[in-house]
Amino acid sequence: MQKIFISFFILLSMTLPTLSQEHHIDLKTVGSIENMNNVISLHDSIFMAGQPDEAALKKLKALGFEIVINIRAKDEMTIDEDNIVKEAGLIYYNIPLMKEDKIIDAAVDEIHTALKDNKGKKILLHCSSGNRVAAWFGAHLGRDMDYDTEAAVTLAKQAGMTKDSMETILRDYLTTRPQ
Repeated sequence: MQKIFISFFILLSMTLPTLSQEHHIDLKTVGSIENMNNVISLHDSIFMAGQPDEAALKKLKALGFEIVINIRAKDEMTIDEDNIVKEAGLIYYNIPLMKEDKIIDAAVDEIHTALKDNKGKKILLHCSSGNRVAAWFGAHLGRDMDYDTEAAVTLAKQAGMTKDSMETILRDYLTTRPQ
């Protein structure tokens, strides 16, 4: 009987830290939207992707999108995305996530706030390839939802983080971010 009790206690103690991190995260692979491949949906309202081309930006409203959040720096852009999106009748945010190969904590917060302020709306959250968007997601999970580093990185990979260099940047942020 004592062995059963000890086994139960060990099993319970191993699962408690995991249970404290469980939040309903509904990630789905959508596939393609216009020129954007490997699009990932979060709760069927936030769509994480790489850079849409001009034609795709112009079609977003017809696809039900209301908001575009671009986390690339302005000097990376080859099109006037701000004006294209606004002319298409959508709301546009440009919130660069990174500077000098580091995630900016204030940007993590600003992106989260923009998403929260537009809850219930169909949102395109994009960077150039989808890697930074997924890293933002991992940073948000670690910072705002108390996920441990491994769980946040695992979910970031499920959200489209494929580059080892981005994983390193995310891990660095999660282990050194302001508390």
